[in-house]
Amino acid sequence: MINKKWKGIRFSLLVASAFLLVNKLSGQNMYTLQQCIDTALRNSLQLKSDNYDLDKTKASIGEAYSSLLPSVSASGSYQYQFKVPVQVVPADLFGGTAGTYQVAQFSVPQTKSASVDLSQTIFNASSLIALKAAKVAINLNQLQIQSSKEDLVYNVSATYYNIQTILKQIELTSKNLQNTEELLQSTNDQYIAGLATETDVDRLSVSRDNSKANLESSRNSLEKEYNLLKLLMNVPLENNVAVLDYELSGEVMPLESPAFDIMKKTDYLQVLENRRIADLERKNIKAGYLPSLTLSANYGLSGYYSNADPFKNLNNKWYSSSYVKLALNVPIFDGFNKKYKIQNKVIEIKKYDVQAEQLKQQSLKNVANANADLKSNFLTLQSKRRSLDLAQKVLDDLKLQYQNGIAMMTDVINSQSELHTAQNNYINALINIKQAELDLKKAQGTLLK
Repeated sequence: MINKKWKGIRFSLLVASAFLLVNKLSGQNMYTLQQCIDTALRNSLQLKSDNYDLDKTKASIGEAYSSLLPSVSASGSYQYQFKVPVQVVPADLFGGTAGTYQVAQFSVPQTKSASVDLSQTIFNASSLIALKAAKVAINLNQLQIQSSKEDLVYNVSATYYNIQTILKQIELTSKNLQNTEELLQSTNDQYIAGLATETDVDRLSVSRDNSKANLESSRNSLEKEYNLLKLLMNVPLENNVAVLDYELSGEVMPLESPAFDIMKKTDYLQVLENRRIADLERKNIKAGYLPSLTLSANYGLSGYYSNADPFKNLNNKWYSSSYVKLALNVPIFDGFNKKYKIQNKVIEIKKYDVQAEQLKQQSLKNVANANADLKSNFLTLQSKRRSLDLAQKVLDDLKLQYQNGIAMMTDVINSQSELHTAQNNYINALINIKQAELDLKKAQGTLLK
């Protein structure tokens, strides 16, 4: 049972709550949607990972270039033979008896050598095509970065709008709770004066408790959405972040069909780049039928000695050697291996053509649907706004009638329930407009514009 002290207690609680709320908000950083997006783009770990992939691809261009540049290497060796090998030779070579053999050593115990080798690819079609493919892969990585940015902008925006919606719900629920408490206090006073029943007081108490439960649920949802926003922004969860209130002013219902350019769609461009890579791979396989030509050269020095002095050669002399070589490799038959690889790539290219057409048709449909949803949501919002105003008017009238003994408490509680429903419908209409605008930008490929 509510006593007469309730009014003073409730007033004190409201003052304390307002004081705590002001202090809490004063310590929070207010973020606009654009500030949240900028922070997320700046701190995103996914974007950092995508940029590392881009750096790796750029490094692969250097690898492709390296196959076209000359290769130079140097080598040196030292060899000591504990036992010099011997060979058996006909004795008559050295003036001996024919038909007999002698043992002879044709090397010295120690040898040393040094040489420089050079090779240069003169013609290799596969290397040239690999270089082109590496450049296309960079475009594909850049498109992946753009796709990650678009996903991040979409998710941050959707979360931001959800927070604004919950804040609006909390605002309206708090107002409903305050009105219910005031009505409960008035009804309790009437009950004490014998002008209202205990059932009326109990019904309002149940309505008040339900409003408190709804308010607590909304606050819990708000905390979760803020945590998600902080995660997307990659800021510590203990940071104080707050979003601006939802504002509808200045929004006008779209009348014309939205502009659409398929070349602004990142997923469509990714398919085109994948097709280019597949076509280059086909050309690379086909280039395997062409001959390759390589130039190589060598220059070396050798020294021989039998004593322990590595700096004194036999006869005090270095013996040099050198050559220049052109190597031509002409593929003749590989068992039709390249033929079937080319066929597979042709099929892959055709699949990319089909995917591109499917994406184009799907994108056109998505743009049309998103625009239709946006128009519908604007009309729905106007209707829900009228319903909300009417529900509020009905409740105010019934409260006055109840205080004058004309209406029953059941009518007031039912009207409160209808007002809550109208408020929720209005809030949903608000967020649906923002969500439809977001979906339209996504369908158009203009999230980053």
